[in-house]
Amino acid sequence: MQSDARYWNPEPSQTRLTFKRGLPVSIRNSLILLFVAMMAVPGCEKKCKKGEDASCWVEALKDKEQVTKAVSELKAINDKSTAPALLETFKASSDNPKVREKIAEMFKKWKYDKAGTALIEALDYTVGPNKDGKKAKATNRANQKIATALGAIGDKEAIAPLIRLMKVTKNPYVKRAAIRSLGELKAKEAVDPLLEILNDKDVHKTIRANAIFALGEIADPKVVPNLVKALYQEKAFFFAHANLALVKIGEPAVDLLIQTMNGKNKEVNRILEGNVEVLKGALEANAAQVLGDIGSKKAVEPLSAMVEKVSKWDSDNKLIVMTRLISALGDIGYKGAVKAISKYLDTKFWDVATVVCNSLIFIGDRSVVPDLFKYASEGNRHPRVRLPMIEAIGNLGTDKDLQQLKALKEKFKDRTLTPIIEKSIKRLEAYAACKQNADCWMGKLKDKEAAVREKAAYELGQIGDPKAIDALITVVGDPNELVRWGVIFAFSRLNSKKPIAAIQDLVQKKEKGNPRFKVVNNKYTRLVARLKRTGK
Repeated sequence: MQSDARYWNPEPSQTRLTFKRGLPVSIRNSLILLFVAMMAVPGCEKKCKKGEDASCWVEALKDKEQVTKAVSELKAINDKSTAPALLETFKASSDNPKVREKIAEMFKKWKYDKAGTALIEALDYTVGPNKDGKKAKATNRANQKIATALGAIGDKEAIAPLIRLMKVTKNPYVKRAAIRSLGELKAKEAVDPLLEILNDKDVHKTIRANAIFALGEIADPKVVPNLVKALYQEKAFFFAHANLALVKIGEPAVDLLIQTMNGKNKEVNRILEGNVEVLKGALEANAAQVLGDIGSKKAVEPLSAMVEKVSKWDSDNKLIVMTRLISALGDIGYKGAVKAISKYLDTKFWDVATVVCNSLIFIGDRSVVPDLFKYASEGNRHPRVRLPMIEAIGNLGTDKDLQQLKALKEKFKDRTLTPIIEKSIKRLEAYAACKQNADCWMGKLKDKEAAVREKAAYELGQIGDPKAIDALITVVGDPNELVRWGVIFAFSRLNSKKPIAAIQDLVQKKEKGNPRFKVVNNKYTRLVARLKRTGK
């Protein structure tokens, strides 16, 4: 016993103390020293708790027992300075796809370009579908997040690996991620494989729609015929996707779209021939909308001619096609189209009146105001038909039209029209205060009255002073939809890339999936596509 006591405790006097709580001191000291020794062993470091700073969790990455929690906590802390430590953890986690998945999400958010090589090397091309088990499911999720991160980082070295992943993966979410990242990387090498996916009817329609997105991002003019066909395929399932993709490509798509609208695209005609599910006029209407969104002046004359042609149709779909054509002319904003459009103010249909008036507002030609007064005040029209004309007077008119508008209020003491006339009176009173003073109108963007904010946006677009861009950016997310349409008009006229980031933040993050602003936010998205291509 003495020998043992001397090993554990070199103080001889301590060996003669008999006990404490029934244990000899020599044994008790042995246990204490063993505990101290265990604390010094790697893996038994201090355990971090929720709320600890990033440095503690970075240290915890070295502990296999804590690494998963440490990664989750660092993701919540969101400190980009931890990226190098996370990269080392990512490399060392080949057996832990869940850890790699979370780290890849951070690299995507931070656009951490030093992670490119490690991310590429981590792609697993051999994994099967999720039904193969938990490991397959976890690996597929890691592949998905890694592919997405590579697109966000912008590493061109990832193009070939992503094409390979897109082709071999058995998981639709991984395929989608690879496709979209190839689009973000503007990978022309991927055009042919993406066209194969688009044209393969055995591939799920959602995957094919994502191929259209990628082709639009790459914007190679050679894909225009395929995208124009996609406007009409699968009961127009791809229309919105193909529309946006064609807007991104722009001018190289215009000639074929005009030919298509005029019935001279044989491939599209074959799609529509004998297809009872396609309504008469879809050929013209779909092509017209895309031409309007592209905004090419080259399309004005063909669209105007088609308006005349459709006006003679005897068809239930005549008005639908007509309004799409007129809307396209408005989107292009060409004053030469005013005559072709304004003759349709003489309508008994409120939806036609709305489209006609909105188009005239977007063209911005004040010379049409007398016609608006004429049709708003005369004839036996329903108040709902007069309503968009009065709003157009407010957004196109000046203080010179104020007295006539007040007289209109006295003429129509109608509970539907009176509030609308009063709003347009406020618009024209604001014009009397500001006239062509951009600074004054920028101040009006903060007005409590939505009608005045709307008028301010339109007038700033008419004035065309670039200093208004920052002020207009502050009302991109205005709670009133009509104000947003005014902002779209202004940004179309100012033609600057500066608003793009604010619009994308609104549409892709703050209001993603918001049904209330779906229509105007879709228009924002197409505006961004145009500004990226033409903006200064």
